[in-house]
Amino acid sequence: MEYILAGISIDQAPVELLEKVSVQPHELRLRLEELARHAGGGVILSTCNRTEIVGASTNPETGLGQYSEFMGILAERGGHTAGDLDSYVYHVVGDDVIHHLFRVTAGLDSLAIGEAQVAGQVSRALQAAGESGSIEPVVSRMFHAALRNSRVVRKETGLGRDSLSISSIGLQLVQRHTGDLSDKTVLVVGAGETGRLTARTLKHVGVGRILVSSRSAERAKLVCDELDGEPVPFEEMPAAISQADVVVACTAASEPVVALDHVRSAMNARQDRRLTILDVGMPRDVEGTVADLPNVELYALEQLQSISDEHRNSRVDAAIEADALIERSVDRFKEQLSGFAAEPVIRTLGSRIDAMRETELARALAKMPDLPDGYSELMDAMSRALIKRILADPITYLRSGVSKSAALDVAQVFDLEFDEAD
Repeated sequence: MEYILAGISIDQAPVELLEKVSVQPHELRLRLEELARHAGGGVILSTCNRTEIVGASTNPETGLGQYSEFMGILAERGGHTAGDLDSYVYHVVGDDVIHHLFRVTAGLDSLAIGEAQVAGQVSRALQAAGESGSIEPVVSRMFHAALRNSRVVRKETGLGRDSLSISSIGLQLVQRHTGDLSDKTVLVVGAGETGRLTARTLKHVGVGRILVSSRSAERAKLVCDELDGEPVPFEEMPAAISQADVVVACTAASEPVVALDHVRSAMNARQDRRLTILDVGMPRDVEGTVADLPNVELYALEQLQSISDEHRNSRVDAAIEADALIERSVDRFKEQLSGFAAEPVIRTLGSRIDAMRETELARALAKMPDLPDGYSELMDAMSRALIKRILADPITYLRSGVSKSAALDVAQVFDLEFDEAD
C-alpha cells in the first residue's frame, strides 16, 4: 500500500471554491461514511485554509481518482461543478504524504505559521475516522506520528512561543486600520474554540468591551464569565452589530450567519460610524456583499495573507529548525513503518518454526519413553532456546527497516502464507 492525498487549499484556490468543499465538524461523520462507500475510506481534514482526504491504496492512481471524484461531489452540493476543481486539486503520493502531513500538523503550512489549533483539528479528524471505521491501520499510525512530532516541534523550536492563531493575526490587521481597541466595542459571533481564542486575544490587547453571541447560549456565557464579556442571545446578534465598532465572525456554520440585511440595518442606526468586520469562518460567516456597504470594511481569509507573510518572515529561523526536526521524524517513522510491514512475516515465521519444533520434540520423546523425570521439560527448554537463537538473525534483519518487498522475499524463502493487512 502507498499513502495518497488529494486536497485543495487557499494557497491555490479561490475562497469561494474552498468553502464549498469544506466539511464542518457536525457533518464529518456523515461525509466519512459517504467517502467509505465511494472510495473505501480515508481521513477528511478540513481547516480554515484546506480540505484534504488522506488514505492508503494498493493502486494510488485509482485511489487518487476516487478522492478527486469525491471532492467533486462536495463541490456540486455547494453549487459548483466537479470540473471547477480540476485546476486546483493537488495530489500527493508515497513518502511525500508523510512529510506533508507532518508539516501541516506542526502548523508550518498555516496562515498563522506555528498555529497550535491545527494539531487539534488533525486529532479530531483522526478520531472521527477511527470512530467511523474509515481508516486503515497504516494511515492511523502516520497521523499519530504526525501529532507526536507536532508536540516535539512546539516544545523544541521557537514556533511554540508567542502562540498564533488565525483570529490573532486577523485582529492585528484590524488594529492597523482601526487603531487602539481600548475604547472600542467588539462583537464576537461564535463561542467555539476559535471564538474563545478570539475573546482571549481581545482581552489580552485590552479591548474596551467584549460582546459574545452564539447559538449555544451556554458556551457564550462560559466565555463571558472567563473574560468579563457580555453574552448576547443569538437572535439579538443582528441588533448588537449596531453597538459594535468591530465584529469578528468565527462560527462552524455551513451558511453565512451575518447577512447583508443585518449589517445594512445596523449601519442605518449608527449615523455613519464606521464598522470593521473580520470573517475567519470557513465557509465564510459573512455575506460577501456586505463589503459594498458604505463605511463597512470587511476582512476575510484572503486579506490575511500579508500579515501571514510578515509572521513567516519573522519566524524563518524557527521554521528552518522545525523543518529539520520534521525530516528526522519522517525518517524515523519510515523506519518504524518498515518494521510494521515485517511484523506479519515475523509472527508467521515464528509460528511455523515453533510448530515444527513441537512436532520434532514429540517424535523424539516418543522414542524415549523411559526418560527420568524432568528430562522432557529440559529438552523442551533446550529446543526453544535453540530455535530462538536460529531465528535471532532473520528477525533482526526484518526489523532493521527493510522494505516490504524484502520482507516478502523472506516469506517466500520459508513458503509462508499470511494476511498482509495484519
